[in-house]
Amino acid sequence: MKELERKCRDCGLIKSIAEYYRTTYKKKECYHTNCKSCYIKRNQERYDPIKQRDNNLKRLYGKQFGIDEYNKLLEKQDFKCAICKTTEIKGRKTGRGGQIEVFYVDHDHKTGKVRGLLCNICNRTMGYVGENSGVLEEMIKYLQKHQPTP
Repeated sequence: MKELERKCRDCGLIKSIAEYYRTTYKKKECYHTNCKSCYIKRNQERYDPIKQRDNNLKRLYGKQFGIDEYNKLLEKQDFKCAICKTTEIKGRKTGRGGQIEVFYVDHDHKTGKVRGLLCNICNRTMGYVGENSGVLEEMIKYLQKHQPTP
């Protein structure tokens, strides 16, 4: 075995060091013990999108709000946006390859408390007006003032 080659722990083949991912371990640069193709294969076999979504929700919104709480809230909202009542999510996708459409988790940015699940448009609108109800009231007045007469 040449100096720039190593044996993969999984497949047992001797491959060039370029076929291994580099990493840092204890402040020293080194290489993984599995070749890139075995490393990818192992991670794909271990990947659980439901568990990953649960972990992401808990990381973002606190340990008490995971996939089960998300699903309960979605059911409570009758599988609709909390504001406009649409069932169309209109945008965001999550998961590897973006295959799962999900409603946005609306939360109070000061307290972190989850308020509801929103479609893309309602979530963006809330963000654009800075969650300011006064601005929203003025928007309503503006729209009512400029509605065409029948």
